[in-house]
Amino acid sequence: MKKRRILFPLFAIVVSASAQEGTDFSPKSDTVPQFKKNEISINTAPIFRALLNGGSAQATRFSATYKRNLTSKSAFRFSIIADMMNQNSYHPNPWNEVIILQTDSVLIKQTTVSPSYVSPHVNIGYERLFGKNKLKWFYGTDLTLGYSKSESYKQNKTLVRDTAVGPNAWVEVMDTQADIVYKTKTKAFSVGISPFFGAKYPLSKRFSISAQVAVDLVFQKSQVVETKGATTRKFTYSTFDFNQNTGIVNDISLIYKF
Repeated sequence: MKKRRILFPLFAIVVSASAQEGTDFSPKSDTVPQFKKNEISINTAPIFRALLNGGSAQATRFSATYKRNLTSKSAFRFSIIADMMNQNSYHPNPWNEVIILQTDSVLIKQTTVSPSYVSPHVNIGYERLFGKNKLKWFYGTDLTLGYSKSESYKQNKTLVRDTAVGPNAWVEVMDTQADIVYKTKTKAFSVGISPFFGAKYPLSKRFSISAQVAVDLVFQKSQVVETKGATTRKFTYSTFDFNQNTGIVNDISLIYKF
């Protein structure tokens, strides 16, 4: 359902633009796109998700792109991207909290916490454009390089029974800190390709709007440090992922040409 909600803006752009092209045989000069060598775009997909009440995704993508148009049908592109990884808010684990000790007056819970983190990467790619009228379609592939740092930990919290609130009410002891009993820190390096396909429509001579669908095919090498009490363990592992964490429509951009 969430992916369908995010697909609606792309569908609306295509339908609206196609309808206009079918009826507007003599477009006004102030909306006819002119060839410009440079483009800068800002991804507004997070705003669309918020307006459409798309809910929490596993990741939210913030990005800006510079594009150098070689011809009217081809371009090089360079993107700076930051994915906000929302670990706790996406598919919460019903077993991330367990009771390890309970008496009539004291309760100790062990909770697994995975804070959100930023996963930055850069994309460098090439795209081709086609389309005879104002609505243009584009496709291509980006090379993506990324790096991220994340952590998770298990902590014990002490609660006491509060009969003033109710017979089954437990409150956290305020003058004690949670005891962290286990922690992992992960550094991940990634490289891959990101095929994309999208549509672009001019709003004026200088401004356009675009929407694209893309997937990330990524090889990732992770370095992990686990700490449990006084014991530390280090290991490395590699993965190859077909990544759609940010949703299939992860870029709805406002473009400025110059």
